[in-house]
Order: sequence, then structure tokens, then C-alpha cells
Amino acid sequence: MVKGAAMNYFQHMFRILKLDGTVFKALAPTQLPMRYCMINVAVLGLIYGVASIQFANAFLARQPDAAVSFNPLMILMVGISIAFFMHCGLSLFVWVFCRGIGGNPQFMPPYLYIGTAAIALWPLAPAVSALQSGAAGAVLTGYALVAAGYGASAIFVAVKAASGLSSVKMTLAAVATVVYVGCLLYLWM
Repeated sequence: MVKGAAMNYFQHMFRILKLDGTVFKALAPTQLPMRYCMINVAVLGLIYGVASIQFANAFLARQPDAAVSFNPLMILMVGISIAFFMHCGLSLFVWVFCRGIGGNPQFMPPYLYIGTAAIALWPLAPAVSALQSGAAGAVLTGYALVAAGYGASAIFVAVKAASGLSSVKMTLAAVATVVYVGCLLYLWM
């Protein structure tokens, strides 16, 4: 039973990584989106947390006074928490804009499908951690942009499947979300 479930997981994730939106229609009548969402967001947080620990170790090697309060377990737990908070926030913003232009009024499909599509963000997590630690360079920036673009594409496909919007309306909702979140981040920084 476990072997079959694992194989189904990998088959479904492979379809999501290929940007196949029909996988969500197959998953909708099952409990799998909830499980996949929790697994993929938790692993995203673990990847981010482990990468943050590694970059923090390199940073703290240059600042021995700060190393006294370094707690890798706390950083790992914060990484997982950040992944779930970001996932919930993105889901809420996307749901509001999709619903505003006639999309599915239910919140759970976008929430679950975005979480399931979070597997496409796994390659981005270490790059974000590196950039936050002060690492720089054209290769890292280029990699982060490509990984972010791919992750955004997977999330776009997932939200389109959840909202039932046309490609044009979905593009408008995505642009509105990006502009709104960008403005919030600009004001926050």
C-alpha cells in the first residue's frame, strides 16, 4: 500500500513538474491534494531551513560574537513556518483576485493546489537563502530568476485549475497579484 502511494505521489508530482494542469482534475475527488500540499510545503520549508543553516554557518564563521546564540533547530523550525505562512498568504491573495474576476469562490482548491505545486519551488529555496545571506553574483541571480519563473509557472497552472478561469482572466489575476504583493514588499522594505 505504501509503495503504491509513493509511486502515485511521484507520478503526480512529475505531471505537476511538467506543468500538466489536468493532474489537478484527477486529484480533485480524492484526499490527495491535502496530503501533497502538506508534504510539499513542509519539504520546501525544510530545504529552505537547511540551506539557511548552511549559509548561517558560513556567515557566523566571520562573526564569532554572533555564534553564541546560533540554534540550527530553531532556524529549521522557522524555515518550515515561513514556508507555511508564505503559502497561506499567497493562496489568500490569489484567491481574492481570482474570485474577484469570476473564479471559484471556494478558498480550499487554490490553497491545496498551490501547496501541491510548491514542489516546483524546491530548487528556488536554497537560492533565496543564499541571496538573503548576502551572497551575490550573476550565476546565483540568474539561477534564482529561472527557478522563480519556473515555480511561478507551476503555480499559475495550479491556480488556473483551481479557479476555473480562462487563460486571459488568469493572467489578469496573476498580474494583479504580483503587482499588489510587489507593492506590499516595496512598502515593507
